[in-house]
Amino acid sequence: MRKKCFRRALTGMMAAAFMLFPTITAQASMPYDTYSYNYWGEEVKEPHSYLYSRTIAEKELGSRLSYPQDMFVGNGCLYIADTGNSRVLVTDMEGDIRFEITGLSSPQGIFATEDGHIYVADTGNSRVAEFDEEGRFLREIGRPETTLIADSQEYSPTRVVVDNAGRIYVIAYGINMGLVEFDSSGAFQGFMGATEVSVSTFEYIWKNYFSSEAQQERMETIVPTEYSNIFVDRDNFIYATINNLSNEDRESGADAIRRLNPTGTDVLRRLGNYPIIGDLETVTYGWDWSSFVDVAATDYGCYFILDQTDGKIFAYDNDGVSLFVFGHSGIKDGNFQKPVAIGLNEDESRVYVLDNLLNSILVFDITEYGRNLLDAIRLNSIGDSDGATLKWQAVLSRNSNSELAYVGLGKAYLTEGSYREAMECFELGNSKKYYTKAFSYYRKEMMERYLTKAVGILAVLLIVVWLVRKALRVRKWVGEVRCYMENH
Repeated sequence: MRKKCFRRALTGMMAAAFMLFPTITAQASMPYDTYSYNYWGEEVKEPHSYLYSRTIAEKELGSRLSYPQDMFVGNGCLYIADTGNSRVLVTDMEGDIRFEITGLSSPQGIFATEDGHIYVADTGNSRVAEFDEEGRFLREIGRPETTLIADSQEYSPTRVVVDNAGRIYVIAYGINMGLVEFDSSGAFQGFMGATEVSVSTFEYIWKNYFSSEAQQERMETIVPTEYSNIFVDRDNFIYATINNLSNEDRESGADAIRRLNPTGTDVLRRLGNYPIIGDLETVTYGWDWSSFVDVAATDYGCYFILDQTDGKIFAYDNDGVSLFVFGHSGIKDGNFQKPVAIGLNEDESRVYVLDNLLNSILVFDITEYGRNLLDAIRLNSIGDSDGATLKWQAVLSRNSNSELAYVGLGKAYLTEGSYREAMECFELGNSKKYYTKAFSYYRKEMMERYLTKAVGILAVLLIVVWLVRKALRVRKWVGEVRCYMENH
């Protein structure tokens, strides 16, 4: 069963063989490894999907950043919230400054719409400020007018995004009721996507049946956690990260990444073999948990999460399956010290990471392997099974152990109706879910194909049996008549 899928997958393998040595050299020269997780949750090294290429710092910018907190990539520009200098820098994709916005107070969040309007979480001024594409001030959106926030409570916006309908979503320090939502005119609409409080069964029983009044009052202080960063995709869904979960939260299954629909419901698909928590070895060896501080998504459902604990980037597909992990904390060129924001350019050929201790932006360029991988997923998502098959075969020619590629091939075969081939690939990719799906389609196809023939054959057999029995009865009757005639 495996031979057919292997034979298809090995197309182009010989052509890639001569590239093996340069690949090993490139791997060795990088200040980090690239790996993914297999079915059993084990790290498996693989070819680099992105290679560190350069750093955009004071020399390139012509001006030194100071403790920058956020960055947005779009419209052919880099938008940087230069918090320590109380300004926003707008540069081209190479870091050459186009203009800057001043008159701010410790801005911590930045976003730009497709028409170039810039929204700044002007933290020190307790507002969101909007500017046009050339940095001219347009308006400000201040403190929400609601009784749900006490007058004595500080309001300090730290992150902001705007969806295609003009709705404005804000993370504000100290606000744990979810994202603050404004309409396009700046009117407060309410809170959206509040995180759930995680309380164990033991805590619930203790609080309600055994604890004193004083202990109950202290336990009332258990409140929802706040989001650390947000990203809005083209479908107006908001990816939100949480980086201040307790160990108890994580061990009880709390989510560090969500995808919120416009009603605030988490619709992130979690169909992988393990939870979306970053490093899996954290659980196994008791290391520090991955701390998700930012996220960026593609138009076809893949998303890249930035981990501040160990300076890594975790990429997942639309099902929550690990694509690859790369990056590391350290002092070498290409390592992070305190990454705070991540962005992708339009075709995902570059990843930009803002580091607020290095006061710089690290740039990573996609490799041929990474391009084939992402293109295969994109083509799968739009139903181009032929194109996806070629890309997955190219991935397997460089990484024959890629379970992801086998599952991707299986999805391509599933789309084109080649259910038996899909089953073979899903088996190689250890995907029980998709194998079961392909098997159900294959069984239905077999039944439709052979049921008519089976019914026809059965009908013929029944007729033959009936005729034989009829013939036997006639023969018996003839024999009885002959016997009677002979006796009389």
